[in-house]
Amino acid sequence: MLNWKFKALITWLLAVPAFTGFPLNVIPASVLPGIAYAWILYGAVVWTAIVLLLGRKIFKICLVIALAIAVPLIILGSLVSCIALTVTGWHADGSVEIVYHYAALLATMVVVIPLALSMVAVIPFYKLELHILQRTGGVTIIQKIALIFLRVFSHIFYFVIPTILEVIREEGVFPGRRRRGSAAGKSRASLSKRLKKMTQALIHIGVEAICSSIRFIPLWADEISMLPNRQKKNRMDEGSRTRTR
Repeated sequence: MLNWKFKALITWLLAVPAFTGFPLNVIPASVLPGIAYAWILYGAVVWTAIVLLLGRKIFKICLVIALAIAVPLIILGSLVSCIALTVTGWHADGSVEIVYHYAALLATMVVVIPLALSMVAVIPFYKLELHILQRTGGVTIIQKIALIFLRVFSHIFYFVIPTILEVIREEGVFPGRRRRGSAAGKSRASLSKRLKKMTQALIHIGVEAICSSIRFIPLWADEISMLPNRQKKNRMDEGSRTRTR
């Protein structure tokens, strides 16, 4: 078993090429404008490292979060870009640039977001929380805020998201593909129904995720607020006593 500090070091070192561009910019060849072969290789290395260091479960969570952020952003951004291009005057070069731009954005986000999440997930939050709770002499306000953050993040990352993924997989939230041989009118009607059901499912999942995420915050806030505060007066009194002596 590797130490979590060693895992964190490897994960943070993997982030250097993503934020500096070196040595990704050394290989100029690209599949599409903005998507270099070096970036595809780098993404494969990052995904493999996350699976080996943190496990498949954490990798799936990071990838789902990345897609949940990237896909709506790309859809809305492409729609806005197409509307702006239509208003200013539609031309083929502009549409091709839009496709290249958002393809490169998607390729970037599905690599950078899982990497950023893994940089945080590799830290053992339960050990940090236990270390703060075991401190003698009380807890400061900053440490109480840190405890709230650790509990909320751990609850969302390790409980809420895996539970939602399990419900999606077992309950079949998203409708399956339609069989072949259907008429055109029926296929259009079924497509509209599928989109409607998918939209309803996404709204339901979003509301459920928000409610599950904030469900225990009042309980945790009340519990953490009851921890004894670190008194500065005691230190001042001890200092004054040593001076009088």
